Amino acid sequence: MAVFDAKNRACIVGVGTSQKFGFVLNKSAIVLSVEALKMALDDAGLKRDDIDGYSTAHGSPGGVDYEEMGVQAGCNFRWVTQFVNHGRWTATSISTAAMAVCAGYANYVAVLNTNTNARGYGRHFPRERGFSEGMRDIGSGHGLVAHYGLDTPGAATSMVARKYMTKYGATSEELAATAIAFRKHANLNPMAIMHDRTMTQEDYMNSRMVSPPYRLFDYCLVNEGSTCLIITTAERARNLKKKPVYITGYQGDRTGRNNYTMFGRPGLGLTFEEEFEFKNPETEVYQMAGVTPKDIDVLYMYDSFSTNLWMVLERFGFCKEGEGHAFCQNGRIELGGELPVNTNGGLMSEGHYSGYNQNIEMVRQLRGECGPRQVENAEVGQWSTPWGASLILTKG
Repeated sequence: MAVFDAKNRACIVGVGTSQKFGFVLNKSAIVLSVEALKMALDDAGLKRDDIDGYSTAHGSPGGVDYEEMGVQAGCNFRWVTQFVNHGRWTATSISTAAMAVCAGYANYVAVLNTNTNARGYGRHFPRERGFSEGMRDIGSGHGLVAHYGLDTPGAATSMVARKYMTKYGATSEELAATAIAFRKHANLNPMAIMHDRTMTQEDYMNSRMVSPPYRLFDYCLVNEGSTCLIITTAERARNLKKKPVYITGYQGDRTGRNNYTMFGRPGLGLTFEEEFEFKNPETEVYQMAGVTPKDIDVLYMYDSFSTNLWMVLERFGFCKEGEGHAFCQNGRIELGGELPVNTNGGLMSEGHYSGYNQNIEMVRQLRGECGPRQVENAEVGQWSTPWGASLILTKG
């Protein structure tokens, strides 16, 4: 049986966000969602009635369930999907939408996700708003083990950072390079929550220690806002308002005994994983797209914590095992450097929108719409997580 060739069969044709990103926006989840949908529709030159598919990873009460979105936004969906509330599904939700339009289940899918928090819209709900990952008996892929005191993602992932820094001799000064680079990019991005807040090496080193070696600026933000990407087939994309950005390669998250801890790559020997020499394996996302790490003009990654970048760089073969911390030095990951990373500011400085905001930025980079933070001649972009999910977008 022939294998379905999905390369460049689907495109992102419209992107949009809520009017603002912020810590507290004083708007309901549905209001934020409709704002993002409207902007994406305008960006694509489509009408509300054109959207017949919907995907989200952020349901009620923090976001909007698919049936409520259909009713409140006045849409009629014939294909919907709703993932667990987590950024690990970003590549999966976008690629699933791509497969849906290619299979004819929908013509145009809105991949829409809305975040609220307990300080903002969430204050209208009971304090316990549902299941927490820290409540899992076995800890989950974050590495949480509540009965040992590792009851937050940050505490658990700090163990990844400790293990890596001890094994390879990485320093806090080197770790600072990631947070500083992303803040510089946010300072060029008016939508970024940290747009007006600069950061120096001294600022980073003087920030309070939260869970060693993580300081305050090693963490992502907790905020409110909404994002929307509209996906359709390459054939339909040709007649729309803007040039399409092609979904050229994708792969989902990995899991298993030696691929369990979400924010650490295999081989580090975390939790019950084995410790071994890690060599970047053949990676489907590159095989599907027909590119290599050397072809990537701009990289986006799920930066819930600063060491995630080291894991991504090594996992996907941008450098060898134990070299990620050195790779990030001397402006190499900044605009103007060899491999600009998270040019929007990422989850750490633009806002934690589970990576969907980074995919919006990647679309705009490939269109040449990013103004002072534009990467010259950007043609190939990649989004990735330390756990192995990835998307490659191209100008086509």
